[in-house]
Amino acid sequence: METLVSISEMAKLHGLTRQTLIYYDEIDLFKPLQVDGNGYRFYSKKQIPYLREICFLKSLGISLKDIVVHFQGRCPQKEMILLQKQKENVLHEIARLNKIRESINQRLNIYEEAEDARMMQMQEPFIRSMPARKMLFKEYIQPIDKENLHTTLMGLWKEIVQKEIVPSGGFGSVIKKESVLAGNPLLGAGSCSFISQWNNENSQATDLPAGLYACMYKYGMPYDMTHVKKLMGWLERNGYELVGDIVDMCLLDTTFYRSDQDFDFCMLQAPIKFAKKSEDIA
Repeated sequence: METLVSISEMAKLHGLTRQTLIYYDEIDLFKPLQVDGNGYRFYSKKQIPYLREICFLKSLGISLKDIVVHFQGRCPQKEMILLQKQKENVLHEIARLNKIRESINQRLNIYEEAEDARMMQMQEPFIRSMPARKMLFKEYIQPIDKENLHTTLMGLWKEIVQKEIVPSGGFGSVIKKESVLAGNPLLGAGSCSFISQWNNENSQATDLPAGLYACMYKYGMPYDMTHVKKLMGWLERNGYELVGDIVDMCLLDTTFYRSDQDFDFCMLQAPIKFAKKSEDIA
């Protein structure tokens, strides 16, 4: 007579709980060979390979629902199809997790920039080489004030999320070069949100080229042009020429402050080239 295995023994053998095997019985995935008058479940040792395979498929992330269906007509060909499908699911998940990792790295870079800024003098311009970046842009809702600033940015973020892009690369404002040079810097200005370089499929993204940027840390709102004027004055005095739109990137917004501070900690970034020879600078 075959020696039966109790539910506790079968569960322990496979690193499962009794409750798990009871659930497998209820969903018709793995049923006991025998149930006695007291309701105790017993299994045949010949069932061990089946439970072992169930545990293996489950360890691959295959759902119990799919395993139940699979075992109703299991064969090598069907298992190959099941495994290939799960492989595709895993590759998709890896891609999703890579995007999340990239998003975390982007946000960490912003906070590291904010921490490094504490070691530098505020409102003193400096030159930095910047890598190529991508961003999405939305012109400000008029009139330009704090409320419409938030509304514009959230409208932009809504578009980004609908495109399944995580808005983790930071946000800020863009001040158009032509408007700055014409003396009306807020004309055509708007909110921007930086996205990862792997979002190449987004045709609406604007490319920010790599190059030299004149940068300056500041406290203030992006519609206050005091710091932009100061930066432009510094460029002129030091023989630099503005060659593109100015980015006012937010490093720390008001959510980081315990007081009722109503402005952000930002970094102006102005793409430049050297326009004058050093001997020509007064």
